[in-house]
Amino acid sequence: MVPIVQGPAKTRRFFDRIAPWYDRINARIYKREWLNRVRSEFRGTRILDVGVGTGFSTGELPTAVGIDLSQEMLKRARYRGDLLRADFTRPPFKTGSFDTILFAGSFYYLPDADAGARIAARLLRPGGRMILLSPATRLLAPFVRIYRSDEYRRILEAAGLRPVRYERLNWAACLVLAEKAVP
Repeated sequence: MVPIVQGPAKTRRFFDRIAPWYDRINARIYKREWLNRVRSEFRGTRILDVGVGTGFSTGELPTAVGIDLSQEMLKRARYRGDLLRADFTRPPFKTGSFDTILFAGSFYYLPDADAGARIAARLLRPGGRMILLSPATRLLAPFVRIYRSDEYRRILEAAGLRPVRYERLNWAACLVLAEKAVP
């Protein structure tokens, strides 16, 4: 099944359109306890928030960098760190720039999950962590890509990352953690 929102152009247009209502939508979908759970997994201080939206996950962190395809989302962001309109598939960052890379509801929009994981592995410092908060129910497959735990494992290992944990948060969402090895 091919999701409705696929590719950078469609993703950008989709989020540009929903930007005025995004915070209200996000408040209903993104549970506060998930936010606390995600934040408890951050490593270091240099955090890249991919698909930052309006800054819900990392907005108050002064050393975080938020990127998004949607200019409309970035206009509405409340953010203490740096914000940048950028495509993660062509990141404007040096190798080893981040301690943590967070995909809170954004990994499944990447056009190529394998390439996205390789990019994340390149941008992480040794010992750095990749965190994914994603849907875990096939009910959402018409809208976004849904990956099973074994698919995440394969994607992460192929990128040279060590899967740490796949955790179901409820019937609809999962938390996935991976780390870059320390040489």
